Amino acid sequence: MKTSSSPLLLALLTLCACGYREEGTQLHLGLDFRPTGAVLTQGTTREFLTDRGDRIRLRRAHVTLSAVEIFPCQRSTAWKWLRALSPIGTAEAHSDGSPRKLGTPYVMGLGPADGEALALGTLRPPPDSYCRVHLVFAPADADAEGLGEHPDMEGKTLVLEGERIAADGGPAVPFHLETSDVVNAEVSLEGLTLSPESLEASRTLHLAYDRWLDGVSSVAGGSAATNQVLRNLSRSVSLQP
Repeated sequence: MKTSSSPLLLALLTLCACGYREEGTQLHLGLDFRPTGAVLTQGTTREFLTDRGDRIRLRRAHVTLSAVEIFPCQRSTAWKWLRALSPIGTAEAHSDGSPRKLGTPYVMGLGPADGEALALGTLRPPPDSYCRVHLVFAPADADAEGLGEHPDMEGKTLVLEGERIAADGGPAVPFHLETSDVVNAEVSLEGLTLSPESLEASRTLHLAYDRWLDGVSSVAGGSAATNQVLRNLSRSVSLQP
């Protein structure tokens, strides 16, 4: 008896094969503070100018990175149609143990030198080309890494503390700004490819803290200032090998 496979069946079998994860595929992720402009460093204090010309002495900057997830590059319409037909691998929800997601919160402060990376962890995603990384900054929970050094960060996303000297002169005005709001950020991976021929890669995420107070006319801690700082935090993320 002669049998034949339909094109649809062959396509579905191909999709099932794509679920295979190459053993040893690894993407190492790090995080550091890396200002974009001139900064004077004295211990854990950073001094710099905002885009308004205000001088900031930042004595404390703590931020909680809650989750990091990478996403494959967009595929053709035909591939998306086949994916929709397949019952394999169509779910997009991920747990802390997802091979494409790190879900352990990290609290980072100004203790390390600028450019000294904190190791976030290692992803072990399926071989593929990955084009973007999504970050979530959210309040630290009781299990957050780094909370032992900064215990008062539990329940907080961002804390900034220091003095501001207005561009037109005047005395240094102390400020304390904190928030438990959530903000997202997304940056390009520029087509990072993990394959049997290239099983391992490393990328470091940079946070430009000297841009966080740009556009802020008052650092008295009101909602307008907090929202602007969170937007600046989201925009300050960059990535390089």
